[in-house]
Amino acid sequence: MKNWLFFILVSFLIVSCGGEKEVHETEVYQIRSIGTLSTTEYTLGKIIKWNDEGEWYKFGDRKILLSCKATVKAGVNLNAIKDSDIEVKGKKITIQLPPPEIVSFEMDPDLIRTEMTEVNGFRSNFSQEDKAKALQKGEESIRKDLKKLNILDEAERNAKTFLVDFYKNQGFEQVMIHETPKDKRNTNTDR
Repeated sequence: MKNWLFFILVSFLIVSCGGEKEVHETEVYQIRSIGTLSTTEYTLGKIIKWNDEGEWYKFGDRKILLSCKATVKAGVNLNAIKDSDIEVKGKKITIQLPPPEIVSFEMDPDLIRTEMTEVNGFRSNFSQEDKAKALQKGEESIRKDLKKLNILDEAERNAKTFLVDFYKNQGFEQVMIHETPKDKRNTNTDR
């Protein structure tokens, strides 16, 4: 009888300790509470050369050389995941990932430098407004460069890695993440 009782007790301990962890539905959807997940950050520098040719009635010209840096973050808005984007079958979860997006674009004023100015003839020096116009051209150029850098692809890859790790820690054995097709992405970097 003692052996039989000992066997039942050991079996119960093995089953309770080694049993599969049950994943609750609330845990599956809690990923949305993270909000926007920034997974990639770039710091880009730009040299802006602007030649302000004078009007026909103004004698002389003006040239300016500015340097600036922008910090760009990209990621995925996990709030956009709908219930229908998540499918759970036992220990397998499939998620339709929202499209990656530019989360923030910041040009730090402390990192903007006037490298060179040249004013000749009867032209006035560059005003702050003139410099702001030149910087706007620089910002537009950096935004164009973002498309060449594939920052959105990198942000999406990093988000997928994060989600796979997150759900494997929740007890899922198989995590399938589907990306937004490239032709349906908003590649607008104007945010």
